Amino acid sequence: MDFKLKPSDLVVVLVTPQGDANVGAVARSMSCFGVRELVLVSPRRPPGEETYNWAVHGKKVLDRCRTVATLGEALTDVNLSLGLTRRSGKRRHRLSSSRAAAERILPRYLPARVGLVFGNEESGLSRADLDLCHRRVQIPTHPEHGSLNLAHAVTVMLYELLGRGRPTASFKAARPASPSARAGMLAEMRAGLSATGYPAHGDPLEEEMGKLSDILNRAALEDWEVNFLLGIVHHLKSRAVNFSQIRQVETEQEANSGQLSEA
Repeated sequence: MDFKLKPSDLVVVLVTPQGDANVGAVARSMSCFGVRELVLVSPRRPPGEETYNWAVHGKKVLDRCRTVATLGEALTDVNLSLGLTRRSGKRRHRLSSSRAAAERILPRYLPARVGLVFGNEESGLSRADLDLCHRRVQIPTHPEHGSLNLAHAVTVMLYELLGRGRPTASFKAARPASPSARAGMLAEMRAGLSATGYPAHGDPLEEEMGKLSDILNRAALEDWEVNFLLGIVHHLKSRAVNFSQIRQVETEQEANSGQLSEA
């Protein structure tokens, strides 16, 4: 049975966070992904006014956040802990990317309570902190400036674990136009082109319509797109008829004017 990670399965752990603004921004990001549980390990101070100002709609995350003395205490009931680190070294050479953590590591543990562990803004996680985590994860960045802001790193990981597979709010399943709708549209286009004398270069109209049909079939048009194109065709046909009528009147007037001049 396939299990999916739920926002309620996640806990974000910040180890000795230093910046009030960063903690608030982390709470805001968590709220955006539906994650509600934040644990602060030995923070410089508890969330204050500035932290709440930066949290915006994530204030409820701060209201319920827990403060503990050690990382071990924060991970007591966690089944899978992912420690985020940027640096490589003798004991950090086996790193998983953020994408690999989401696609290959996480599924093997589910259902589970998952902890995302982040170090402080200056030095990150210590070796001892990383030793307490089940897996070490790195967010791939440019080597010249590889260190992400704390809140940005949290956002990337929440997106990888929760956001990537979600449809956008405006997502609607495509509804391909039916063969009869496409055929009707092509018939309308053929009639309009024929009325204007297309093609002028002498090739048969049927040959040109075959090319147009191929183009439209590759486009895999939906119902609304067929209707949209039909609206354009109908408009152009009406303008073409009006233009033809105007030209006919002008031609008749010119002929009458020439006859009067001769008389």
